[in-house]
Amino acid sequence: MKKSIIHSVALLLLAFTLTACNNNDTEIKVISQKEENSSGAKSGQYAEIGSGANLVKFPKDLEKGIVFATYDRGDIHENIYVNSREAIEAVQNGEELPSGTVITLEGFREGEIEHYLVMEKRTGWGSRYSPDERTGEWEFQAFTPEKEVMEDGIGGQAIGRCYTCHANQERDQYMNSLDQMKEFDLEEISQSKNSKSETSIAAITTDHWKVSEISAHMNDSKDINKEESNAIEGKDKAKIIQNVLLKMYIQQFES
Repeated sequence: MKKSIIHSVALLLLAFTLTACNNNDTEIKVISQKEENSSGAKSGQYAEIGSGANLVKFPKDLEKGIVFATYDRGDIHENIYVNSREAIEAVQNGEELPSGTVITLEGFREGEIEHYLVMEKRTGWGSRYSPDERTGEWEFQAFTPEKEVMEDGIGGQAIGRCYTCHANQERDQYMNSLDQMKEFDLEEISQSKNSKSETSIAAITTDHWKVSEISAHMNDSKDINKEESNAIEGKDKAKIIQNVLLKMYIQQFES
């Protein structure tokens, strides 16, 4: 009889203990939920769309960037620059554009520069905005033909339109011209550099240079004299000099 009473009391105490634990669990969950709601209420601390545009400065040495896409629409012409070869390589390798990437749209109307639109990516910039509003880590800014921040038109408060437009391109890393970057031929850059070097080298005056054809058995320059070498003049001399200089330039560039 005593054993039966003791057993019943033990079960009753166990039931109270479980109930207390359940009540404590419920209380913890309620507190946690309140903390979440409180945190969610602070979402008003997120920045307004476009408020971080001041972080974007006009890109230095824009002309040294790579024009990877162009558009023509009526009297409007646009050149799209990226500031680094590494950005193009990343996209073509299926990777994310790196922090520090700057994309610049140079807009012309009837042959006159009208504006510059710049989007720049920096790690942490996206955290200024709510998850539903951010466009990755990109910030945007509009500049006048004088390369000053545009206060009206596309710029100013209207800069938010850039965010709205690019927000629809999440699958393309928030870019409207990602496909063009994927298809861009990086070899064009090297060819262009070589072409420019050829042009500058061809402009070198060679009148005061001396070029001679030396016999194959002549190994020491001190043995060379006018009788044992044939001077080369005219176009042949200029061509030889330019070819030698071009080879020297290419070797220095590749090294």
